[in-house]
Amino acid sequence: MQSFNKTLALAAMAVGSMYGQAVVSAKAGVVHYIEGDVNLGDGTTWTTVEVKNGGRLTEMKEGQQLATSEGRAEVLLNPGVILRLGENSKIKMVSNKLTSTHVELLDGVALVEVSDGLENSAVSVTVRDVTASLKKMVLARFATASGVRIYKGEAELTAAGTKQTLKDGREFLLGENIVAKFDTKATDPLYRWANRRAEYIAMANVSTARMVQRSGYAGYGAGWYLNPYYGLFTYLPIGSGMYRTPFGYAYYSPTGVFRCYQNYLAARTPVYAGGGSAGNSAGRTWNQDYGYYQTQGRSAGSVSSGNSGYVGNSSVSAPAAAAPAPEPAGRGADVGTGRGGASSSGH
Repeated sequence: MQSFNKTLALAAMAVGSMYGQAVVSAKAGVVHYIEGDVNLGDGTTWTTVEVKNGGRLTEMKEGQQLATSEGRAEVLLNPGVILRLGENSKIKMVSNKLTSTHVELLDGVALVEVSDGLENSAVSVTVRDVTASLKKMVLARFATASGVRIYKGEAELTAAGTKQTLKDGREFLLGENIVAKFDTKATDPLYRWANRRAEYIAMANVSTARMVQRSGYAGYGAGWYLNPYYGLFTYLPIGSGMYRTPFGYAYYSPTGVFRCYQNYLAARTPVYAGGGSAGNSAGRTWNQDYGYYQTQGRSAGSVSSGNSGYVGNSSVSAPAAAAPAPEPAGRGADVGTGRGGASSSGH
């Protein structure tokens, strides 16, 4: 597997056929986006983190810490997994291996988003003496002052040697070691910021997947891909469908996006609407009840509208206009009666 920096340098040149070049990193912990004051260090010596679009990104090494003061940070872990660090918070990268990523929250609050389809890898987050294992789609909040909250999905918690499953709408309270309910609609600024960031990343997915598909899937695999026009990385899954995110957005694979484009083009392409034999006509007819054209099946035979040529072509007459509505009665009149309405003539 190529090193992260070498692959990222190629991705930064993404134009034309290079559009959508993948970031293939053997390690987790790429600092993807920051706002405000964010620093990287060993707990004693700190360096200010700078993120440049298309340039070299910071990759956390094992044992390193990432700290915010008046700022926030977004860290890419495994493909489809994002950790977002709140203000006045600090994390430590315990293990940056993709097969067993482990992050410890030392102070403050962090929100971890795991998309659908996480396979052959595991992500663990520790806060104080509790470790959460995230293997399925989940949106989890970790706070050193309170505990672990699950907004959506589920996580397996290990506390004091005991394992339990924590599901959405439940929180594990540190110190008390109890599980309680909470209102999933009661969010905070970090949650709302994470939601916006998740939307931006999902928006970049469709065009990136489309370009990878058009390039012939060269070197394609599940992972983070650069979209230079959006100035960020987005996740492309494998397979032929759609992967969900806990915020309700979607990641499409290149094959899945290709199918969407095929359906769109099929709907836009003029369809032969008559003049052929009953076995090969696949025209469309105007449905007056619904107010749109309906496509007939391949075995439906000739269109009975009496039109010939291609639907959408000038040779096909438009549907007849609806009959004009009757003229309204005079002001204040009761329709259908002779009460209350005066004619406008002579009055």
